[in-house]
Amino acid sequence: MTTLEGINSVDYDPLKDLQELLPDPSTLENLKGFMNYTNSYKLQVDADIQRHHDEFEEYLESDDRFDATEAHGELDKIIDEINENKKLGVNTQNVITDMTSGIKKLDDAKKNLVLSMTVLKRLQMLLTAYEQLEEFATRKRYTESVQLLSAVGELVDHFKSYKSIDSIADLTRKVSKLKIQITDQIFQDFENTLNEKDNSIKTSELKSSCEMLDLIGNDHHNRLINWFCNQQLKEIKSIFISSDEAGSLENISRRFLFFKKLLKIYEQNYQLFFPDSWKVEEQLTLRFCEHTKDSIKQVLATSGKDTNVDLMLSSLQETLEFEKFLNAKFKYRDTEEILASSTDNFNDKDDSPLKPKFSQSISSAFEPFLGIWVDHQNTFLNNKFLEFLSSPKLPPKDDQDNNDHSANVIPSSADLFRAYRHLLTQCSTLSTGAPLRDLSKLFSKWSLEYSNKIMKPVLPNVATNDESIQYITLVLNTADYCSTTISQLEERLILIIDEPFKSSINFDQVKDSFIKLINSSINLLLNKIEIESEFSWREMANTNWSHMEDVGDQSRYITSLKDVLVSNGKLILPAMVRDIYVRNLCDKIVELTINQFLTSIIKTKPIPVIAAEQMLLDLSVLKETFLKLPKLSNDSPDYKIPVQYQKHVDKMVNRLEIILKVLLTQEAPQEGLVSNYFFLIGDKSITNFIKILQLKGINDKNRQLKFIDLFKIHIKAHDNLIENSPILSKILINESDHSNGQTIPSSSGILSSYSQKITSPDIPSTPKFDNLFGKRPDINLEKGLKELALNGEAGVSKFNENFQKFGRFFRKDNNGNNE
Repeated sequence: MTTLEGINSVDYDPLKDLQELLPDPSTLENLKGFMNYTNSYKLQVDADIQRHHDEFEEYLESDDRFDATEAHGELDKIIDEINENKKLGVNTQNVITDMTSGIKKLDDAKKNLVLSMTVLKRLQMLLTAYEQLEEFATRKRYTESVQLLSAVGELVDHFKSYKSIDSIADLTRKVSKLKIQITDQIFQDFENTLNEKDNSIKTSELKSSCEMLDLIGNDHHNRLINWFCNQQLKEIKSIFISSDEAGSLENISRRFLFFKKLLKIYEQNYQLFFPDSWKVEEQLTLRFCEHTKDSIKQVLATSGKDTNVDLMLSSLQETLEFEKFLNAKFKYRDTEEILASSTDNFNDKDDSPLKPKFSQSISSAFEPFLGIWVDHQNTFLNNKFLEFLSSPKLPPKDDQDNNDHSANVIPSSADLFRAYRHLLTQCSTLSTGAPLRDLSKLFSKWSLEYSNKIMKPVLPNVATNDESIQYITLVLNTADYCSTTISQLEERLILIIDEPFKSSINFDQVKDSFIKLINSSINLLLNKIEIESEFSWREMANTNWSHMEDVGDQSRYITSLKDVLVSNGKLILPAMVRDIYVRNLCDKIVELTINQFLTSIIKTKPIPVIAAEQMLLDLSVLKETFLKLPKLSNDSPDYKIPVQYQKHVDKMVNRLEIILKVLLTQEAPQEGLVSNYFFLIGDKSITNFIKILQLKGINDKNRQLKFIDLFKIHIKAHDNLIENSPILSKILINESDHSNGQTIPSSSGILSSYSQKITSPDIPSTPKFDNLFGKRPDINLEKGLKELALNGEAGVSKFNENFQKFGRFFRKDNNGNNE
């Protein structure tokens, strides 16, 4: 049944509800039910109306019915009671106030009395302290007066709010006047003591008088220091006048010596006169430095361009030594000490202040004339360079006899950078502006000279013997050391030079020159291995592969090739001081050998199935040799071959293995070769497929067309092929390759994963200069050879046996059936 909402509304329309209850004639069957429900509802409503009517009648007849007149009367009574209570409260408050007013007056009087007693007591204290201070000051008992003066000062501050009272204002004026009298008296005492007019005052009393000046005010403190410093420097200023001979640069050492004596006199006679916190000796030194700097400026400005360079440099050196002496005396860390604290490392991040207190305190006077100094350093470096040209290029004989490969650098390279470090220290002490920028240009110039005229001539044109290897690795290690150190020098210069000059610091050209030497060195080493490997590859080419009946042991050319790689590895790799170059050279040896192997395969085509099996065996032996190469640089039992190098070897060898495995497939049935090509090579290039056919000796055009037709048919069944396989795309095969002996250059990088060029190494931790000459254990070559002899052949024999079984799967008998 639906509810009849709005039935109580005045505008209620029963037709809407009837239409909802009886929407169609078929619902009339329920009319009787609706009528019964309506009657029941009507009876219930009537009953509720009657019940409410009876309750109301009952209420009217009861005693509890509401009487409005009575309610108003009761409310008026309540309001009257509230007003009476308010009047009573006001009266009560007045009575209490009258009763307690006397107590409040007594309480206020007590507070005022206590305050008055406190003020009077403090006033009495002030008077007493003032009288005692006046007495002690008159008798020059400064030690006892210090605390009294402090107390008087605090009490006077307390009475600032009472200055309107005449007596207190008068007392305050007396205190101020007394302070002035004490100050004048202290200055007079110091003057009499220094002039030896009065020796009756004890040293401790003078020191206490300084404490009194601190309490009176800092102005008096500074005034006394200035007066004392002027008194001490009076004689120096009168003797060393810039316009006289005594004030010239020739006598600058006398000036410094005179002041050192003055410091000794101060320490002996006057040091105990002043508190340590005043640092009077340091203040005296600063004023001397300031006066001397102004004097030197006047001397240099007067001489101008006629300044004697040698004299200026010697004076500058003496000045720097004097500043260094002052920093040491007052325990300020010297600039040279800071920069040299990293021993031989430019890239030191020292948190100490770059310029101690006395650095440049005098030498800054030379800064406008430092261009002369920089030009002189050019002459100094030129003389150094002449020494380098005549000095031996190889390390000392003792290091060579001890197999100290880590010190395999040109000795003069370390001397060059030590000279740079010394000049950088000097210049940064004097200036961090334009002179330092000009000095960096000198560093760049002479570094290039060292690269081109010292290192480059050491590099032989061709690596032919052990001695040439020694010189090549010497240049490689030295170039690496110079590249690393010049980078640290660049970072250091950028760190300390002034902001406007930072962009002018650039050593890219110098670093490029060292990187080129590293590239040339590695290419020469590779060229030596390539030349010595030619005999092995000629031996491979001369092998009669077409008449080979079965797979045997490793081929003779592989044995000789292993000897070439291992012997060169033992000679070259231990001489390299950085693992990054060991890894780089090993990577390139792998690429070079694999490319030469592929070149030889192309030269010896056609490749029979047995020949392909044998070459796969030879390649596996070669892979074992590759993985042993990095160990030749380090005989440590804990040395592990880098994972990335293993991956590189696997990648390069796998590319050649794939080609040989395709060549291992029998020519018949033709579908087998096509299917194996898709499985192993995985591209849809007909050109690459023809290369495989040529390598197998299928050169007849008609035969090739049959294979190509099958290739096109089967290609539709493969939807995962690439357009052109990188393994075969770089191979060029001509019909005349075998007949006229043409070869593909092994350096062309047929299977290379990257170019031969090496760039500047970027590793997390570059070797530091002080670690470059560290000792490293000798390489145990005999142990490596024994392990190779014992373990290498067993692995090769096992691999040979496996490949003999594997090859039979691909061979067919004369009837076309599998063996």
